[in-house]
Amino acid sequence: MKRYTSLVATTALLATLILSGCKGFLDEYSQDTIVPTTAKDYSEILYGDAYFKEDALPYRYLDLLTDDVMAYANTKSVQGEDQRRTAFGYFTWQDQPELSPTKVLNSDYTWLTLYQHILTSNIIINQIGEIKGTPEEIARLEGEAHAVRLFAFFMLTNIYGEPYDPATASTAMGVPLNYHHYAEDVSFPRATVAEDYAEMVKDIEGAMTAFAKADNEGTIYRWNAAATAVLASRVYLHMQDWDSVIKYADQALSLNGALHDLNKLPAPGSDEAKIFLGKENREINYSYGFGWIPEFRTVHPFYFNASSDLLSIYSEGDLRYYDKKGYFINANKINVGSFWFPKYEYVMDVVKSGTKEDTHTYGFAIRSAEAYLNRAEAYAMKGDLSRAMKDLNTLRRARITPENAMLETPATQDEAVRLIREERRREFCFEQLRWFDLRREGMPELHHTYITGNAKEIGTEEYTLPAKSPKYTLPVPQVVRESDAVLGGGKTTK
Repeated sequence: MKRYTSLVATTALLATLILSGCKGFLDEYSQDTIVPTTAKDYSEILYGDAYFKEDALPYRYLDLLTDDVMAYANTKSVQGEDQRRTAFGYFTWQDQPELSPTKVLNSDYTWLTLYQHILTSNIIINQIGEIKGTPEEIARLEGEAHAVRLFAFFMLTNIYGEPYDPATASTAMGVPLNYHHYAEDVSFPRATVAEDYAEMVKDIEGAMTAFAKADNEGTIYRWNAAATAVLASRVYLHMQDWDSVIKYADQALSLNGALHDLNKLPAPGSDEAKIFLGKENREINYSYGFGWIPEFRTVHPFYFNASSDLLSIYSEGDLRYYDKKGYFINANKINVGSFWFPKYEYVMDVVKSGTKEDTHTYGFAIRSAEAYLNRAEAYAMKGDLSRAMKDLNTLRRARITPENAMLETPATQDEAVRLIREERRREFCFEQLRWFDLRREGMPELHHTYITGNAKEIGTEEYTLPAKSPKYTLPVPQVVRESDAVLGGGKTTK
């Protein structure tokens, strides 16, 4: 199998090859250097340099910003790392969230990682007309490249840009747009939120057009038509374009409308129970971003847990969290004495000093449940409460015992929207969506209690995120500000 170098080297080489037709220049490289020509070659590059791998998930802190999390412990782990301190800046909404209370920098590489993914996508999209392969292979490659770029811009805009508001989007601060397929030392000014979303729409159209020319066969570990359609419905949900939400949710569910029925699984916590976000779950369209999340780790006492506020909204019979155990949140983990999140846990066998041990990582996925809830909210916003509740109840039947699952259609639109958004919070807790939902739902006031001191001297500090605070938009990470670099040596404005 052909192998390619890391992102920096690969993309730099590709950019050079694309811009240079000089054969003599190529001779300066190792004889082992492979010049990509086929769809398979470029597919390997895309997967190697623009997909998340193992612990490469860069934005793990997002849930720490939300009302779904509370501080739980103030002790150090057996490795001597105090995860409260690494998470302090985000959990307490500091002006510079990467700094610990002792001013230690916990570098955030989210910005750089996502722009690196964009660069790789740009290279492939730019070269698509020159790539050799069957029409289906080329179409799938093009669709994946557009989907990767779409996802990267969505995350960047909703972390570092202002929330989308139709009334202000044309002037609100977004993130730089760069569709160059080469690195250059130039300034990339910040686009408006409207401009960012306009480019996302182009990638939605590009991805879906390309995927329509390819077969729908594939793996859940690569972008595909169903996953892209779910993401498209998410983008339009933020844009408040309800008809487009419904359009793409319809498309997603026509490709995969499966839901993992918790009523049919073994008891949560049993050896027979499968991790919810596993490959056996047919509602998963795309699984991504496995990585170690120390703030929520399960092999040591938690530093942060599911908040009391979150737990209070799970009702009787809800199998996601029910009677201190569930498929999403479980309080009965042996030797932890705290909550754990089985729906994300991915357990791998590792060997340390000749002894086989389990190590725990967490995974994220785009799945059909989101299409149901996105469509339900769009229907509710359009005043079609009957269809909205039908989608909501379809999901609830797969999560809650039959005698407790069904909800009556409420009398008002506001109540329907409240029920749907509350269901989103239950369903997608700790899946990186809550912070984005808080932003688009009006940026409410939030409160966190931070545990200070040590095992012998425990104290607390209270922090408030005011309603509509500018801190709902995170600052550009320090590693970017220091280098003034965006995407291979370019510069960004403030």
